[in-house]
Amino acid sequence: MEDEKGYTERHALSFGGVAQVYDDARPDYPDELFEYIAGRLPGPKVLEVGAGTGKATMGLVDQGLTVTAVEPDPRMAAILPSRAGGQVGVEVATFESFAAAGPYDGLVSAQAWHWTDPETRMDRAAALLRPGGFLGLVWNCGPLRQEEVVAAIRAIYDDFGLSDLERPAEPITGAEAEVIQDPETWPGDELDAHPGFEYLGSVLFSWQETLRAAEFGAYLRSTSYFQTLGPERGESLIGRITTMIHRDFDDLVTVDWTTQCYEAVRLG
Repeated sequence: MEDEKGYTERHALSFGGVAQVYDDARPDYPDELFEYIAGRLPGPKVLEVGAGTGKATMGLVDQGLTVTAVEPDPRMAAILPSRAGGQVGVEVATFESFAAAGPYDGLVSAQAWHWTDPETRMDRAAALLRPGGFLGLVWNCGPLRQEEVVAAIRAIYDDFGLSDLERPAEPITGAEAEVIQDPETWPGDELDAHPGFEYLGSVLFSWQETLRAAEFGAYLRSTSYFQTLGPERGESLIGRITTMIHRDFDDLVTVDWTTQCYEAVRLG
């Protein structure tokens, strides 16, 4: 039976096979997020952990920051230079194995901190940041406005007989998003517990996006849950979902996105 570490590693490296789909279908981040982060930094030198295809990277660069982007999957990292040109130093490595040239003024991780090693990540972040350095952990959370769509998708999951580990975490409702985004739960509690940091809570940036069924299907395809189901099973499931949205909901879903940044400052 697969242990938690094996499960995490398998999901963490599942995105490379759909790197271009990921880059096209995953939402961007609001400009206000990067303006906020830049305003919290004591200097321009930033390490980005789990940079993926660079969805957040250029937002940091556009603030005049000097970014080193670390990404463990070479297929994801291969797309990043097309966004950044020579403006970003790209390192194909895990956070744990990266030969860092710190200290850094900031460490930012967007949609990726949960893929790092929980036993070592906070100590490593503390070691890499200068005193007063900023640690920002970012996620997009996207509940569907139409709760009846969520219910219909979950019914399809039931029809497919997915196990608890196979069952995708998305989509969710607005009420469920509020629970997930409680700043006192993970990762806030992890930041708060580490003696090297002062946890400052989190900030939220809200925005909306309306997607056609095919676009929503592409988003689902970019998630680790659907990739680890295998191509035949995953595509069959996405086909059922997109057909249902097209047929029963005028081909449209509205996502009430919230971008959340958990923030802490390096003590010392």
